[in-house]
Amino acid sequence: MCICATEFLKYKMEQIHQQIAETAETLSHDDLLQITKFSLTNLLQTDSLLSDLPSDIILEEIVALTAVEHGQSICIYISREDEPHLKVIVPQNATIRELKKAIARHFEIYQQRTANKVKISWKYIWRTYDLSFDSLILDDDNSCIGNYGVTNKVTLSFKKKRKNPKI
Repeated sequence: MCICATEFLKYKMEQIHQQIAETAETLSHDDLLQITKFSLTNLLQTDSLLSDLPSDIILEEIVALTAVEHGQSICIYISREDEPHLKVIVPQNATIRELKKAIARHFEIYQQRTANKVKISWKYIWRTYDLSFDSLILDDDNSCIGNYGVTNKVTLSFKKKRKNPKI
C-alpha cells in the first residue's frame, strides 16, 4: 500500500471517529443504552458461535460459560416437573451445598428473564426436597458432587423427602 492510500485511510478514519463523537454528544444516555443493546442483540443473533446465548447475558454467566469451555466447571441440568430444565454451571469439585446455591442463583436469573416475581423459599425447598441422581439421594451438603457420580451434562431431579416416623 502506498503512503497516499495510507494517509487517505487515516484521514477517513479520523472523519468517521469525529462523526461518531458528534453523534454521541447529541444522544441521551438512554438512547445510547438502547443502541448498544440493539447492536449486541443483533451481533449475538447473527454470530453462529454466540447465537445460543441470551441477549441479556450477564458477566457472571460469561465467566461460568468460559470456565466450562476450559474444563474448570461442569454443566448440570435440573429437571423440574412441568417446567423446562434449568441449566446450572458449577465447579467440578463443588459440594452439594454449593450446587444448591448455584441452583438458587440460576433460578433467580431465569425468573428475571421471564419477568416472574414469585418469591421462592429455598429454605422450604431444601427442607422438603432432595436432589436425586440415578436413584441416589444427594443428601450430604458437605460432600463433593463427584462422590455421587455427578459429571458434566447429567440431569438431576427433585425428590420429595421421606418423613421419618416419630417413635
